[in-house]
Amino acid sequence: MGVTALSEQEREEFDLILQSGIFEKAPRLGRFFRYVCERHFEGQGAQVKEYSIAVEALGRSTDFDPKRDSIVRVEAHRLRKRLEEYYSGAGANHPLRVVIPNGQYRPQFIPGTGTATVWTTTPTLPIDATPAAALPAGQRSSAGETVAPDIPVSESAKRRFPLWLAIVGALLAVATIGSFGLRREYATATKPASELWIGNSSDPLQTEVRLIAGYHGAPFTDHQGRTWGPDAYYSGGVSHPIAAERYIEMQPDSHFIRSQRTGLFHYDIPLRQGTYELSLYFAETDFGRGNPRAGGEGSRVFDVSVNGSVMLSGFDPLAEAGGPNRLHTRVLKDVGPAADGKLHLGFGPTGAQAVLNAIEILHSSPGRIHPVRIVTQGSPVVDSDGRIWAADEYFSGGTTVFRRNAVINRPEKAIYEGERYGNFSYRIPVAPGKYRLTLHFAETWFGTPDSGRPAFGERCFNVFANGMALLRDFDIAREAGGANRSITKVFENLEPNAQGVLWLEFVPVKNYAEVNAIEVVETN
Repeated sequence: MGVTALSEQEREEFDLILQSGIFEKAPRLGRFFRYVCERHFEGQGAQVKEYSIAVEALGRSTDFDPKRDSIVRVEAHRLRKRLEEYYSGAGANHPLRVVIPNGQYRPQFIPGTGTATVWTTTPTLPIDATPAAALPAGQRSSAGETVAPDIPVSESAKRRFPLWLAIVGALLAVATIGSFGLRREYATATKPASELWIGNSSDPLQTEVRLIAGYHGAPFTDHQGRTWGPDAYYSGGVSHPIAAERYIEMQPDSHFIRSQRTGLFHYDIPLRQGTYELSLYFAETDFGRGNPRAGGEGSRVFDVSVNGSVMLSGFDPLAEAGGPNRLHTRVLKDVGPAADGKLHLGFGPTGAQAVLNAIEILHSSPGRIHPVRIVTQGSPVVDSDGRIWAADEYFSGGTTVFRRNAVINRPEKAIYEGERYGNFSYRIPVAPGKYRLTLHFAETWFGTPDSGRPAFGERCFNVFANGMALLRDFDIAREAGGANRSITKVFENLEPNAQGVLWLEFVPVKNYAEVNAIEVVETN
């Protein structure tokens, strides 16, 4: 292959990625990707450095200091992740792949490998149009119900589903109902049909899965850089949208909770053998909204099983969250695929229908969940050890402020640049176990020229964990020895409450409470 031909193919791959929409909700990543690729095409790839990316692509000022600002390293990590996800999905069968090697910012175009599942938009039948008995073996719901509309069908699945049978079913539907739509996103019948996901029977084994239950649109990337795929691997239940204008408290991103799966359903998720951390996301949006006749606690109760064993019994998402329209996350550790290579999750109602909003599965060490590290900032931070601190999440109440380079006594200044202040709390979901909690504080307002007030005695507050006092009348400046000095407080052997949460409350005594970063690490 000549240089010109290769260059043309590289350009084509570059254009395909930009047109794919993977940067639609991450414009900063798009600018990063476009900048490094354009420099490569211009023959200036070797000149791409952290400083030039920060200033020319990400809009940082000319006094940008990479030792103090980790934005390029954070965005590079997110970009690598985004490209990996793209080539494990839509771009899997491309002849070329774009990679950004670790420790570098110059893109490389390498030969593509593997094949992709081809998804198509095909005519879908109205609800109850085709009997489940007419489907091939393995594609019938456990309840023997009809298959709901708008199910993505792969090429391999279409080969198993004869064309003549689809045509006959469509003609019967037209004769019975009169018309059918090309796409319908959600079941709307009074008695909705049970849904079945039809995908590729040879799906690659995974070590990381994120699904939005009941959602059938394009993948969604949250502000942490995590990409959530549409619903998959399910059988039974029905998809329902959640109104975009409905506010869901404590969700990791304002667009995260957009749908749900309800009813009697299960998931069969292919995974590589190993140990995993499973997070299940629930938000009660129907019951408990102030109208006694609309129901409240006890109106929706169900069991959740993993590989046939009940892990959550009599689970009530409204009671667990403490109110409606509030995200509640349950974390389970040491789960893994069954002998057939799939993780089987069952959701069975014992009262009203079961409900689920999202699933996250992460490969983990036996007996441990991943550490939780949070900075009270709008973007993740990478520390000098390469550990990623997530952007602010799990909070309720308070306000954030950003003060660059305020702390003078710590090399890890970046994690102290943001703070949440006010009267606020964090509900951090963890698996059963014992944890070390480290709270990071710095007084960056009182005792500074901007405040015009002394440092000592101006801010005092209490900190509680699941109702137990950790700190009382805590004065950051006094304990740290002055303003703009950081201090950490470490607490051992904390355990989650009955809802699987470390509930941290920051309660003002004089002026506002404050925190800069939170770290939770399992120790048992």
